[in-house]
Amino acid sequence: MKIESSGFRGRIDWGLIAAWAGLVAIGTVAILSTASPLPHYGQIIQRHFLAVGVGTLLFMLALGFNYQVFQDQSKVLYAVAILSLVAVLVLGQVQRGTKGWIRLPFFSFQPAELARILTTLSLAAFLDRRAQRSGTVGFVAGGFALTLPILALIMLQPDFSSTLTFFPMIIGMLYCAGAPLAPIGAMALYGGVALGLPLVWTLIQLHPGWAAASSLLDGFLRLREMGGPFIVAVVAIFALAWLAWRLSLQLRVTLPPPLFAVGALILVAGLASGAVVDRQLKDYQRARFVAFLLPAADPRGASYNVQQAQIAIGSGGLWGKGVFSGTQSKLGFLPERHTDFIFAAVGEEMGFIGTTAVVALYMLLLYRMVDTARQARDRYGFLVCCGLASILGFHLLVNVGMCLGFVPVAGIPLPLLSYGGSNLAMTLFALGIVGNIYSRRYAFY
Repeated sequence: MKIESSGFRGRIDWGLIAAWAGLVAIGTVAILSTASPLPHYGQIIQRHFLAVGVGTLLFMLALGFNYQVFQDQSKVLYAVAILSLVAVLVLGQVQRGTKGWIRLPFFSFQPAELARILTTLSLAAFLDRRAQRSGTVGFVAGGFALTLPILALIMLQPDFSSTLTFFPMIIGMLYCAGAPLAPIGAMALYGGVALGLPLVWTLIQLHPGWAAASSLLDGFLRLREMGGPFIVAVVAIFALAWLAWRLSLQLRVTLPPPLFAVGALILVAGLASGAVVDRQLKDYQRARFVAFLLPAADPRGASYNVQQAQIAIGSGGLWGKGVFSGTQSKLGFLPERHTDFIFAAVGEEMGFIGTTAVVALYMLLLYRMVDTARQARDRYGFLVCCGLASILGFHLLVNVGMCLGFVPVAGIPLPLLSYGGSNLAMTLFALGIVGNIYSRRYAFY
């Protein structure tokens, strides 16, 4: 067969390698430039190149053996993810208000980055084993229940940004596994309520006169206390669900009665989770949301980062100011210029051409991951690629979006481009798994 004669070249996805190598190269140049004014510049560069080396080694290791080993050892991988997150709560160091890093001799390691990849591999095995029940509500509930302990441990750090990155992976994998849209929508509703309510409470607090003028708003704010107002809200939700069911009977709308009860339970669970999340949110995280909705409220505070990122991107023009010549980053106007806002630094120094090249390389990378999923030899490989592509796509959307002011600042790095050893190494490890699935897309490999 012609495929068999393709040999070694047919087993290597050179497009995938070219895409991530190009992004790492651009990111390295950007880090060399933007971090140069910082006092620990030498240490930053040393750790970055160490992460590039470790990540490349992990890519080659993941590429070199059969990925189905991960499926066979999925329970072990899940246990490692749990233990690593427990270990960081006991032994971890607090950085920026989050106890999410374990200090090692030459660098710090963030277990949440490893846990996200291991959870993807474990969830793919779980969904693959239950493929015959993919059309049931229990299939969706089981997938979500598997990830819940991981999410809870990360929230205990607390690391709100890392928690967010799990949701597109879970929803993407469930959808690709054939789960019905209704339970997925219910899970999305739960997540929206749990994450949205703390942000609404924050927004209301910006206008103290609202709560003072309205007892309803004042009672809404007191829901966070999980006391009397919360119990009243729970009773009201179930009462409204019962009234909605009775109204559907009067209008002769054929809807199953359990639908109303399930909807009420989702709202109650979201309300309770929202109260828990609200206690975990830090002041700077609330400020980021405020900066997105009301940028004029605090132009020198929370809104400053986004405004400076937009100025940096706009000042770059078509060709940019040149590497090592970006004034916004060099003079310190652009915060977190080598980490969260590195895309803005690329826009300033490399211009529209540079940012277009970055986005094009990410699109190529995502295309290769999706195409590998399409060609995967088994369902497990297909689901792994879907989950990893969902994670990368979410990072790209949020990071670029926050630099442009389209989404709130979430503290989510741009994989392969931003400075961050754990994220870079784990991203290359994940891409090595994708390359492995590609290399074994035919049975005789």
